[in-house]
Parts: sequence; C-alpha cells; structure tokens
Amino acid sequence: MRALVVVSADAKEEFAAFFEAAERRLRLALTGAFGVETGRDATAEALAWAWQNWGEVREMTNPVGYIYRVGRTNALRGLDRDLASATTTIEAHPSDWELPNYEPNLAKFLARLPERQRVAVWMVHGLGFSHREVAELLECSRPTVATHVRRGLRKLRHRLGVDYE
Repeated sequence: MRALVVVSADAKEEFAAFFEAAERRLRLALTGAFGVETGRDATAEALAWAWQNWGEVREMTNPVGYIYRVGRTNALRGLDRDLASATTTIEAHPSDWELPNYEPNLAKFLARLPERQRVAVWMVHGLGFSHREVAELLECSRPTVATHVRRGLRKLRHRLGVDYE
C-alpha cells in the first residue's frame, strides 16, 4: 500500500509554474526527437516523474534539461530500439503539402539525422528557439548547438540536393 503524501500549496504552485514554463519546450523537443506520439508520451511521463520527485527537481540547477533526459530515457525504453524507423513518424501537417515551397522529403531526411542534430535543427529553424534555449534543454554549450545545427543543415542540404552558399 502506498503512503499518502501531503503536498504543500507552495509546492503545488511552484510545480504549476515549472510545468507552465517547461511543458511546451519539452514536448516540442521530444516530439522532434522521437515523433509525435512517442514524444508526447515521453513528455507526460517525464513531467509525472518530475511531480513525484519535485522536492529534488526544484533544487536542480537545470531541471528542464534533467527532465528532458528523463523523457528521452522513457522514449528509448518505449521504442523497439530502432530509432531510424521510430523517428520517421515526424510528420508534416497535411495543409503543408499545399505550400509552394514545401519539400515533401524534408521530414524523412530530418528523421534520419542523429538525434542531437535533429533536435537542434528542429527547435532552432522549425520552431524559432534560440541556441541558448536549446543549449539549456540539451545541457550543452551554445557553440555545441551551433555545431549540431550547422552539421544537420549541411546533411539535409546534401540529401535534398540543395546548393547553399
């Protein structure tokens, strides 16, 4: 039988503020890394874990980065260990197909990038996050994020046959 845990109103308010600030970034990063369904599930699991361990989490220097890793671990456990096929679930919205500049192979090639490059390109260029925000989430430096973005874009351009000077 589980013991009843009493949570203070202050802790509830702190977690609610954390959730408000972190949920969207976590969900977007994890769906970019693992696809929509797996990413959403991983986000929910990670935030549930954060609530259960809020006493420890709220004392962390970078709780969002840590919770991202918890979500990533949950996503990896849920996959068949075949990330290449699992990440192809990154899909474009059907209305995007009507856009004149839409590249139909972009999602497929994005899914084939290494995870950190995929997340960095997706969050910086797809969602408009800054290198600093992505660095905090991935717990790495801004120059490292810039390297992931640069390498990921170079691979995408090569696969798409796009010359970019």
